[in-house]
Amino acid sequence: MDRPDLHVCIATGQNLANLIPAVQLGAREVVILETVAMRPSAERLKVALKARGIAVRRQPFDDTSPEAIVDAAQHIAYELGEAPLILNATGGHKLMTLALTKEMQDLAGDNLHLLYCETRYDRIDWLRPQAVTEPMANLLKLDDILLAQGYRMQTRGERDVQWCADADQRGSLTRELGDGANKLARFFGTLNSLADKALNEPNGPFRPRQEFQFAPGGRNADLLRDAEKHGLLNWDGDSEIVFAHADAARYFRGGWLEELVWLKLRSLKPADSAINLVIESVDGKSPNELDAAIVHRNRLLIVECKAKRFGRDPSKDADHIYKLAQLAQQTGGLMGRGLLLSARPVSDELRARARDHQVDVLAAEQVNDLVPYLKRWMSP
Repeated sequence: MDRPDLHVCIATGQNLANLIPAVQLGAREVVILETVAMRPSAERLKVALKARGIAVRRQPFDDTSPEAIVDAAQHIAYELGEAPLILNATGGHKLMTLALTKEMQDLAGDNLHLLYCETRYDRIDWLRPQAVTEPMANLLKLDDILLAQGYRMQTRGERDVQWCADADQRGSLTRELGDGANKLARFFGTLNSLADKALNEPNGPFRPRQEFQFAPGGRNADLLRDAEKHGLLNWDGDSEIVFAHADAARYFRGGWLEELVWLKLRSLKPADSAINLVIESVDGKSPNELDAAIVHRNRLLIVECKAKRFGRDPSKDADHIYKLAQLAQQTGGLMGRGLLLSARPVSDELRARARDHQVDVLAAEQVNDLVPYLKRWMSP
């Protein structure tokens, strides 16, 4: 069935339910009905729609009383007349949608197409002219979701050609680190600490020469030899190592986890993704650095890569989980989710707290389960 290209929607705190149908159905123009409380959300939706080349008009809607709601619904119905249009009834409250449907139906008749966007179930439900269900297309990109939620990217985070080439060249080492995360957990902590000392940030000079308390042996020694083959460090076979450069130290401080995510995403091919990006809210609040952001099926997954050990300060650990959960919801809405990817083990208590805040955890040996996890998250 041909659908009208004029859309009317009601501003809501969950903008994706209004954005997805407009993009999927090829809207030419969207009229956003906004109550006083929903003005900020309407502005965010407008920005996201205009970025897609869709014309937007914001229309005030008085919902202060039943009488005001009816008057506002009549006004918008008379203004739009008998023109074919789509009313997206997902936003607003029941009185608003009932009044709008009645007034528009009285004027437009069969020209009124009425839908409800079920983001939880990946579908668009049509109520008029006939009751049918349409699957939701996998169409939103990272920019779409961020703009709809009031954020924008300072840096995209694709990384330059050299970063990608370096990550690809040492991919075997990165995968080895991921596969051996459980057995190497304690050594990760030592390497992380030495790399941190070498970087001497934020203002100190780079100090590449560092020393273990004891000469590494066994699997740890094998790892250092492999790292030396990849030009990341020099090891004398005893207790001293020399990081080849600052980026090599950053790799061992936790950058390898970001590279692992990048390597896995390259084969999975989600709808959109970015590594090590910086986002900021449009109202000018402090920027946020994200290790990875992945979009698929119009959902956003924020990945936090952690190489340092949890458990030293339970209150800080809990705050870390809370901030990740909050950021995932603020940037992805109801469908946003957070994933903590930790090279080192985490406590049962922290896992329980993460579950309570809808944050998933892959830690230690579970790092090797990253691909199955992402496949499940990407699947319908």
